[in-house]
Amino acid sequence: MSSDNPYGGAQPPMPGQGPNAGPGSQPSPYGYPQQPGAPYPDQPAAGYPRQPASGYPQQSAAGYTQQPRAGGPSDTSGYTFGPFAPDQQQTGWSTGPQPGRYGGPPRRDGAPARQAPQQPKGSGLKGRGKILIIIGAAALAVILMAVLAVLLTTRGAPSANPQPGSSTAGQQTNPPSTAPQKTPRPSDAVAAYLQALAAGDATAALSYAADPAPTGPLLTNAVLAESQQGTPLTGIDVPVVEDQNAKSVSATYTLGSSAVSESFDVVKVGSSWKLSRAVKDLDLSFIVDGPVPLKINGVKVAQQSVAVLPGSYSFSTGLPYVSYGSKNVVLVKSPFAEANTYNIQSQLTNAGKKAVVSAAKKSYNKCLKAHSLTPKNCPQKFNSKYRYDKSTITWTEAGNPFENTEVTFSGSQARIQIPLNLKLTGSCTYQGRSGNCSGTLRGTSVAVVKVTTRPLKAKWL
Repeated sequence: MSSDNPYGGAQPPMPGQGPNAGPGSQPSPYGYPQQPGAPYPDQPAAGYPRQPASGYPQQSAAGYTQQPRAGGPSDTSGYTFGPFAPDQQQTGWSTGPQPGRYGGPPRRDGAPARQAPQQPKGSGLKGRGKILIIIGAAALAVILMAVLAVLLTTRGAPSANPQPGSSTAGQQTNPPSTAPQKTPRPSDAVAAYLQALAAGDATAALSYAADPAPTGPLLTNAVLAESQQGTPLTGIDVPVVEDQNAKSVSATYTLGSSAVSESFDVVKVGSSWKLSRAVKDLDLSFIVDGPVPLKINGVKVAQQSVAVLPGSYSFSTGLPYVSYGSKNVVLVKSPFAEANTYNIQSQLTNAGKKAVVSAAKKSYNKCLKAHSLTPKNCPQKFNSKYRYDKSTITWTEAGNPFENTEVTFSGSQARIQIPLNLKLTGSCTYQGRSGNCSGTLRGTSVAVVKVTTRPLKAKWL
């Protein structure tokens, strides 16, 4: 014989609980009715209707559905919750009086107290509850981390528009980036170097030199800007090179009207990539050793060798009558390409040639007025056995010696050669006898004019 009562036989029904409840039932000390003599209020009273073993579950008065237990009609160890009415808390009813909510005594009004279902050890609901608790704890941790990140970002971010007079002390105006840093690539240095040249930023371009940045009178933004005006650097194309063991990087670009294809030697300095050479040295020894001054892109240069960045460089003298000719521009295509300066030669300008001829002609005309057989600094060198009265000596020219004359230039001097066809007349004496004498002077004469000083003066050789 079996019983649901663990302590013995069947219990009589409790007043107010089963269908046989009578008016004489007494409330228990805990607020719910109890049959006298029933030692345990949670045991089912005798005659209390049980749930059928099969079929549809019965609906309790509170709208909760009680399902049959897995162990049969007498098994009360598990709960399965079905549909429940709106505005009702989902719970379960046991077959006897239940403690109040949160484990307290049943309600004093005699109604069954509601209670969350208690699961025995090993129940599937208990396992699911643990899983839900773990998931909830993990979700809470993620939310707390997100809130903390927002607070830190807001607290560390600088004020976008600080009010006038407000202090920015202690504010982080440029917080360090938490994004992963990009590994420098060899091609990055070459591309940045060429872009700096195109922008006329000599300082930025020199920062990509592997050795300490070179210095010199031509390594300035002003000189580079002058270069870019004549031959801008455009069409930069540098293929990406990821290899951290690379030795060179190829690049193509256009300098003025010249297409350039170059391979730049690169080296790694620390964590950065640099160019093994960022400037080109120009040999000026054969130019600066001469008497003609030298200016490159408007800057006076006295060194025998000077460093320049890729670009065009115009050679000039700063003198009105002397230049370095029509081929006075040197194109430096890259720090590794040859730059020919040996064709740079000083020469007279057209204005200089005219000035030299004018100075020589002026001196020549003055010499024709001289009353001397050999006037000082003149082309006339006349030797005669007659003794001329100086006051009567007259020189006359047959023709125009300065027509189609050739002017040459060397060093700082221009040379002009003219034909001589002169006639001399004057009073003279010979062996005690007086009379009029005459003579002719034919040949060539050379005048030298120094063109680096003004005014121009001719010297007859």
